[in-house]
Amino acid sequence: MTSSIRRSKFLFVIALALAFLPCPRAWAVKRDIIRSFQEEFADHDYRLRVDLQGTNYLSVPNFVNENGFHYRGRQFPVMFRAMEMVYLARLSNAGSNVVDLTIYRSKKEAQQIRGAVPAAPFGPAAGTDTVGSFARDLSTTVTLELRAGKDDTKAQREEILQLLGRIFYIKTEPTEEEKEAYIRSHADLSLTKLSEATGLPEQMIKQILATSPAREDAPPAEKKKEE
Repeated sequence: MTSSIRRSKFLFVIALALAFLPCPRAWAVKRDIIRSFQEEFADHDYRLRVDLQGTNYLSVPNFVNENGFHYRGRQFPVMFRAMEMVYLARLSNAGSNVVDLTIYRSKKEAQQIRGAVPAAPFGPAAGTDTVGSFARDLSTTVTLELRAGKDDTKAQREEILQLLGRIFYIKTEPTEEEKEAYIRSHADLSLTKLSEATGLPEQMIKQILATSPAREDAPPAEKKKEE
């Protein structure tokens, strides 16, 4: 009898504890939303507003939320620069309040490794030289962090669209002011690369650089380093 009472108390405590645990699914992005954005925005080329760092299977440094674009955690070399055209291959959701974007330099590169990349390695295998590491040399990931819960689908759609607009020029092109800001913040690049990225002649780029302040750290889009 005593054992039965103790067991009942134990089960009650467990049930009470589980009731107060946060449920990640409450923040999940609805599948139909991901599907609709996949159909509308994936498999297209877009011009970047920001520099994107490379990544690996265990760390994603590129994040965007209501406060802007951020690099987070471990730092990786820049893989794709602002103003470059890139290929958005996929939008996905792992069940929390985030949407992950998989980005390649071009559709051709994405097709070259599609079906040839093994499952993502974890643990000690993550550091080995595999086809997966080759894939990481060609692609990166950006994570969109949402505030809206899955029950507010309208807010989720609007928020995802807004955050995509912080990463890409969607149905628009850079303004002359944005091009000038890009040139000044990427003065380490060659004139040829700056001209290719902005479409401006090299002579005009020289003039912009000649009139730039000694140091200008403000890029075309807001960037912060989060520790």
